[in-house]
Order: sequence, then C-alpha cells, then structure tokens
Amino acid sequence: MGEEFSYTGREELEQQLCLPRYNRHIASLFLKAIKPGQTLLDFGAGIGTISALVREKARAQNMICVELDRDNIAALKEKKFEVLSDVSACADGSVDVIYSSNVLEHIEDDIAILKLLHVKLKPGGRAVFWVPAFPCLWTKMDERVKHYRRYTRETMIHAFTAGGFTVDKCFYQDSLGFFVTLLFKLIGSRDGRVSPASLKIYDRVIFPLSRLCDCVFSKFFGKNVVIYARKS
Repeated sequence: MGEEFSYTGREELEQQLCLPRYNRHIASLFLKAIKPGQTLLDFGAGIGTISALVREKARAQNMICVELDRDNIAALKEKKFEVLSDVSACADGSVDVIYSSNVLEHIEDDIAILKLLHVKLKPGGRAVFWVPAFPCLWTKMDERVKHYRRYTRETMIHAFTAGGFTVDKCFYQDSLGFFVTLLFKLIGSRDGRVSPASLKIYDRVIFPLSRLCDCVFSKFFGKNVVIYARKS
C-alpha cells in the first residue's frame, strides 16, 4: 500500500514552509503534551515540517514518523527521521504521545484509525490532533486534496470517544482564519489554490492577531480544531 500511495496535497505541504509562525504554533501545542524522554509518533508526518520543530525542543527518547507517500518518506529520511509506512508496524502499547496535523480529515473511516492509534499508546498516553474546522468553510482546496470532512468540536469529541479515548479538552484555533477562509470561499480562486505571497502575508500579519483573538473566541469558532485526549 505504501508503494502505491501518492499524496495529492504535496503542493500544500511545500507551501506550508511559507508559514513559520503558524507551524511553530502547531508544534507548541503538541509540545504541551510531551515530556522529556518519551516515545513520540507523528501520524501523517508529510515532509516533516512540524516534527522538525518538535524534535528541536522535545528531548524525546524516540521519534517515529508514519507516512504513506513515497516522496514524503524520502524527504523524512533525508531529515534523519525513523519512518514507518504503516502504523500497524508500530508495536502496541509502545508510544507515549501521538500527534498529528491536518491528517485525520483525509481518512474515510476516522474512528477505525483512532481505535488503531489508541492501541499503540501506552496506558496514560496522550494524543494531540490539529484538523480543519467547520463544514461551512469547505472549499475547492478540500476537494483537491481529498478531504472527507471538516470537523467541529462536537464531531471531533465524538470521533475520539468512539475511538476509545478520554477527551481532556477540545477547542478552536485561528479565529480570524475562519473569516479569511470564508471570504476565500466566496471570492477566491476557482481551484482553491493560494499563492505563496498571500500565505506569507497571512503568517506575518493576520495569524499573530488571530492568536490574540483566540484567547476570547477559541470556545466558539476558528479555522481549526485542536483536541487533547488520552488512553485511560
């Protein structure tokens, strides 16, 4: 399966490099669940943008990247990550923290994969996921990269609970991004593509303001959903 898979969103992964503030924020949310000396698993690591940031500060005993796309796997190996093309190859009960950025929405049966990930965690192990929020923000980009869904707090909590997890907290992030994405849906490009120049402006100007707004609005809306859950 790993040899056959080709990820349709490689362009978005490359463009994510234009968003250093955004990436550091995601990594910081993951790092809040991590303690020194733990075994970490990045589920759907892409080209390793987030895991490279996590590795800088996590002081992990071991870091495992799970990735299906062969080109992404090559990029991860160039960055000296241990890579698995199938999460089933990871030993049951061997991982302290699983983190994942913008992956679960690509999986048709999200509950089934969450059940599998739950098995890989040690008792008390934690999972932290960042996913796109709100079906009303669905754009051509979601279609192009083959998303199955965008989540709300309620659907995210439901999925993790059905997967066997105990949910500690779930909240929205990037509140200004909600309105930017809604505007893009209405007047943006027909194919859902965003220029690197626009992403850089967003990262430098809008996202820092959005983080401030999140202090007030994270319970109500945002472009993304974050969940912290654990294996009891």
